[in-house]
Parts: sequence; structure tokens; C-alpha cells
Amino acid sequence: MNELIGLFLIIGFIYFLVNKIKKQSITTKPTLKNNGNKKENSIPTTGKSDYSVQNISGFYGSTEYSSNREYCVTYADGYFNNEKWKNGEIALLRGTTLLFKKKLQRPNSCHVSNDGIVICCDWLDSEALTGEFLVFDNTGEQIFTKKTTANLGACVISSDSKIAIFETFRSDTADSNQLFLTDIEKKTIFNKFSRPHSFNSAEIDTVSHLIKLKDHHGFVFEIDYEGHQTNRVAYENQVLREGSVYDKLWIYESKANDIKNKDENYLYLLIQALDDENASYGFGKDMLYRKIGEYYEAAGDISKTIENWEKALVINPKVGIKRKFDVLKKRIPPTNRSG
Repeated sequence: MNELIGLFLIIGFIYFLVNKIKKQSITTKPTLKNNGNKKENSIPTTGKSDYSVQNISGFYGSTEYSSNREYCVTYADGYFNNEKWKNGEIALLRGTTLLFKKKLQRPNSCHVSNDGIVICCDWLDSEALTGEFLVFDNTGEQIFTKKTTANLGACVISSDSKIAIFETFRSDTADSNQLFLTDIEKKTIFNKFSRPHSFNSAEIDTVSHLIKLKDHHGFVFEIDYEGHQTNRVAYENQVLREGSVYDKLWIYESKANDIKNKDENYLYLLIQALDDENASYGFGKDMLYRKIGEYYEAAGDISKTIENWEKALVINPKVGIKRKFDVLKKRIPPTNRSG
């Protein structure tokens, strides 16, 4: 009997110890390490973590990861709060460790390389057309900056931290619609040229010196460091195969008149665009009728040329064909004129 009672006591004591250990593990909190002047959040990693990027950075925003997934940059735009401007925030994480966090006016399009170098387009709180491109190392130290006299758009950094690019939008200055190429190691802008193509994302190959600009359709417009397109045929074929009417018409706009005005597919697209709201918005129905008329003019069909130019002039008398229209109309006998 004494042996049985002792066994029960041992089992009860073990049960008590197990529950005590469980309670302690549940209530354990992350510790805050202080390394000199820099504070880092050290959060236990056990495979399953309830701690998100927002919990670590202390704010909710957009996130971008380095291609090796080692670093994460998170950022939130500035905004007005009760008619008072509140700056945005940017933070860099490595795993679950907060490397730096700082305030910027309007951080947007932030990216991080495999080495933890961060780039950011600060759109700035200003009524003027302006912006500031910024580069930080993985401690948050600013290592390069360039302020522009045009609004900034997107930016991209190469995975090896050597090159970054950023774009500007239209303004009345020399910075209007430009693509800037930055040498991060030398901390300088080494080239700047007219923005060849709008892009949502990009890839920079620092070995071949090629940049792949990707638009919202996923079409790849490849250029070299001088801004020259290096995949014209492949790009055109991709757009003509997969693009919208609007996209395809813009491809034809880059072709010479004597080429596109002999292509029946071009005429088909122009006619199709008349019923396509997106294409009509991009070109305007007045321009579509003008271009259809020009196609027939090249084919020698004066009657259909006049017919379409009349429609263009009704929509917009300043569409740019009035003189040619008047000359052509005199060549058609009154009984043969349309209308």
C-alpha cells in the first residue's frame, strides 16, 4: 500500500512540473537588446511565429523582400491627420531583427538588395513637382541622395547593390520624363536619358549591362545602359500577340507610314479601336478616323479617305487634315461625293 501511495505522489509531482513549464513558455515575451546606441528587437524563432513584419516595425505598410529573402523593407506613405501632416515611415528587417527605422515625408517604391542596401523614392510633401531618391545602408545611414525637379515614380536596385534606377514624370524642367542610372558604389548618377518605357518593376543585370523594364501586362522592354532597346522584335511580337487594341496600336505608331499603311492588320485595329473605350481614350476618335483616312489615302482610295476625314473633322476641326481634305474634295465630282 505504501508503495502505491508513493507512486501516485511521484506521478502528481511530475504532472505539476510539466504544467508549470508550459505556463512559463506561454508567458515568455520577446526581449529588447541594446547594442550601444542601436536597439534591436530580438524575437525568438521557433519555426512558427506570431510576430509579423508589422509587429516588429511598429507600423502597417507595404513590404518588399530582397531576392534572397534575407532582408525585408517595409514602408508607409505620409498623410494628413486633422489637417496636420504626419510623415511616413520606413524600416529594414533581417529575419525578425529590426535593423533600422526612420521617418520620411512620403516613402514609396522602396526596395532592398541581397546585401541590405535600401533605395526609396520620397515623393515629398510639396505642391511643386519634385522628389528625392535616397539610398541607405543596412544600418540606416544615408549613403546617396538625389533631388529632382519632377515627380518621382518607381525605382529598382540590382540584387548585388551595384546599380539602381529611378524614373521621373513630366515637368517643364530638364528632369522631365527621365530614367536615372545610379552607381551605388561610386555614389553618383552615371547616366540619364528620356524614359523609354513606363514600368511597374525591373531587373538589372550588372554583368551584361542590360535592364529589363516590365509593365503592368508583364511585357518586357529591354534596354542597355545608354537607353537603347535591345529586344525590339521580341517585344513587338509579345505585344502584338498578347496586348490590348491600345497596346498594339502604339506598336504600329513606332513604324514608318509606308509600312503600317500597307498592313491590313493595322486597318483592322483602327476600326476595332473605334468601339474600344480604352483605345479611343488613348488616341481619340478624331485621330482614329484621321488614321483610317490616311490608310485609304496610301491605298489610293480617295472616296474612303474623304469619308473618314469628314468624320474626324466633325469631331475636331483642328485634327490636322483640313488642307489636305479640301484639296482631295476638289478632285471628286459632286455626284460622287459621300453624303
